[in-house]
Amino acid sequence: MRRPSRSSALTARGANRQRGSRRAIRSCRHSRRRYSFSLADWKLDDGCLRAARSIDPVTSTVPEIYEGREPALIKHTLLEGYLETLVLTIGLGAKREARPEICYVDCFAGPWGSEDENLNGTSIALSLKTLAACHAKLVSLGVNARMRALFVEKDKVAFGRLTNFLARSADKNVECECMSGDFVDLRAEILEWCGNTSFTFFFIDPKGWSPVIIDVLKPLLQRRRSEFLINFIYDFINRTASMTGWQDEMRQLLGRSVDLNGMSPTQREDSLLGAYRESLKECVPPGRDDYRPRTAYVSVLHPLHQRTKYHLVYLSSHPLGIVKFMNASEKVDIVQARVRAVRRLDEHARRSGVPDLFEDEAATVPSEGRSSPDEVDAFWRRYLVQGERRVDTAAFADILESTNWLPKELQSSLTRLIAAGVVVNLDAMGSRRPAKPLHFEKAGERLQLSSAKVISA
Repeated sequence: MRRPSRSSALTARGANRQRGSRRAIRSCRHSRRRYSFSLADWKLDDGCLRAARSIDPVTSTVPEIYEGREPALIKHTLLEGYLETLVLTIGLGAKREARPEICYVDCFAGPWGSEDENLNGTSIALSLKTLAACHAKLVSLGVNARMRALFVEKDKVAFGRLTNFLARSADKNVECECMSGDFVDLRAEILEWCGNTSFTFFFIDPKGWSPVIIDVLKPLLQRRRSEFLINFIYDFINRTASMTGWQDEMRQLLGRSVDLNGMSPTQREDSLLGAYRESLKECVPPGRDDYRPRTAYVSVLHPLHQRTKYHLVYLSSHPLGIVKFMNASEKVDIVQARVRAVRRLDEHARRSGVPDLFEDEAATVPSEGRSSPDEVDAFWRRYLVQGERRVDTAAFADILESTNWLPKELQSSLTRLIAAGVVVNLDAMGSRRPAKPLHFEKAGERLQLSSAKVISA
């Protein structure tokens, strides 16, 4: 029998993929309604993610409420994931207190970008649902935490929508208040609302960069028992940083001068962001060595181009906070990789009118990580070259802060190095830990290069 030609085989393959794509589209259209209401459903169930092979550019795996505002989806995924982790951690850690108090402050609440009556797709609805769910979980664990939320907004129309929503939909277990006015003018009132003893998480997400100038944030940064998530609007800052007429404003924003002459785009981005992170930390009151201020960040990219829109900068004085934030970031990176893959496929179909049938797996490919395996392996070799080192939570947080790598990348590297006989975990001799070779919690564990590898390192 004559074998079919390659062209006919490809045609048949394409037809099969088209039929599969149409089935996926129908499935997605049938079920996507639920995605408008729950980021968690969309993140955990990627049944519709496979519909990214769709030949119909209108169909998308991005929840409908975020169509055209994909960066907001990434931002809200991080906010939801980390806020839940933070509140549960603080609540359980304060179990001995009569009634621990946890506050959430949205300094630029809006609502923006969503016309939905229930404010789906906004930080307001997202944070309230998260706080209410955390309260219920803590109660089930024997912790009766007091949950408070403050929303600040100066736009009168947006403030009207905000107050109507809170009056109609606020959960009875979350004490909600709102302030009308400019965040900068209301800083003293915000701090008074927080009090001196509660743990407070500040979400600072303005439309411009002037409200996140270091001196503007300083009164809040000096408050103890606080954490921050700040939108560093890099796309706009980068375009302004080299303009002669804006140098004073840039110094105020960054808290210091930065010489960008001769820098590559990557060096420029690292320098601007690094200066801002260092200036933030300098405003935080000093604590014990292990509890000094640290920062981390998530980069939110343009959906179609390899360009940063903004960095979400996190600030905490607790080393465990950095670890948990970076764990949350790992999930966000996966969501962002999928969203961008889908948008690229949709854009290709829109521009060409032809489906990209041979890239249908793109939307299900997870994030590739923030570094190469060789780069992380080389880091551990350098880190251990002087001899045995104990890596506890504080030391691990320092590594995360300095590299901005994900915990999984560092653990995977140790798995490789231990298996190759390059690194030895002195506190885990003979035990198998393929997923998590380093237990840094509590007292941590001791790592060292094997004697045969010290010289080559």
